[in-house]
Amino acid sequence: MYKIKEENTILRKSDGAFIPKDTGNSDYQKFINDIYEKGTGIVEGADYVGVTTYTEARRAEYPLLEEQLDKIYHSGIDAWKADIKVIKDKYPKTQVGITSIASLPDWVNTALFDKQKEKYLEAVARLAQPRLKLGTPYTESVWDIDIMDYADKVSYKDVPDPNDPTVVFDEEQRDAAQTIIDNTPQSVIDSINT
Repeated sequence: MYKIKEENTILRKSDGAFIPKDTGNSDYQKFINDIYEKGTGIVEGADYVGVTTYTEARRAEYPLLEEQLDKIYHSGIDAWKADIKVIKDKYPKTQVGITSIASLPDWVNTALFDKQKEKYLEAVARLAQPRLKLGTPYTESVWDIDIMDYADKVSYKDVPDPNDPTVVFDEEQRDAAQTIIDNTPQSVIDSINT
């Protein structure tokens, strides 16, 4: 879906758009939301050319000598030649380097971590709001026999119909917030709590 092109540029593969790493850019914000929702597996690292000779590249892929001899013994010289030719064709003598895909830059994981933190804090704040299905909260001072003193107690009045659309929507939002909290990595939660 995305490919890192340079340190601060992202290619969106679906339309070929280049996205700058800029928090003010709406396409960059969509990129952050996409990796938050779908994970970093949708992002491919930048291409890089590792300078290596064709002999080094071939040597890394050739089977062990014992395996090659075993192949010749069991399957014949032609089968062995076919396997070796695949490697030789993959790394011709004219080769000067091998294109590979680099790992993701640290800023991608940092952006994901920050987004997870932001969403977690929003979810915690949402769950801290009063539950509509319980009614309007109010505090009253009541006698507590355990402590033999007055204590504040939260009670509810004007309890609404549980099928009221605003109550149903409130419960859906609360469930979504709880899902976010449940799916937030512990390292993100620990960074907030420390």
